[in-house]
Amino acid sequence: MHLSIAIPEAQVVDAPTLLRLIRMAPVCDAEGDEQGAEYVASFDDFPTSVAIVARMIEEAWDLHDVHITLEGRPVVSRINFYAALRCYQESLSASDAKAYCFQQAEKVGADRGCSEQACLSHCRFICSRCVGLSRDQGAPPMSSQLLEVARRAEVDWCPNLHIAEVET
Repeated sequence: MHLSIAIPEAQVVDAPTLLRLIRMAPVCDAEGDEQGAEYVASFDDFPTSVAIVARMIEEAWDLHDVHITLEGRPVVSRINFYAALRCYQESLSASDAKAYCFQQAEKVGADRGCSEQACLSHCRFICSRCVGLSRDQGAPPMSSQLLEVARRAEVDWCPNLHIAEVET
């Protein structure tokens, strides 16, 4: 999976740690256009490179005009993407990633008082028990609706994401 992070050069020069992280990317380029020069860090192995990507986002947290692109699609919410990224990173240290995700989703469901319903996706960011999915006749399949919710939550890339196929 390809991920790139582009940051204006003018902002990077005042952030030596960020520049060092950008240079640690498998591919690092300085590109320029009518908007000005920018550094672009590219990762063809994402999410394998989750640790460096998380550090880069942390270092660029207060910067403007940071553009993250995942498989050619712009990441709209950097904060949502970062939250999902950190959750995935934490799951890597769990003995069972699937159980980790299930526990995280259960916490969200319990906090919202919906623990009695069946869970269609064990992801805390798209806890399907709490979103307004349509079961009306003619509505898109649940799995399609959940994938759209996952995309909006910036978690559709997560290798741990599992969405059940359900009849509506």
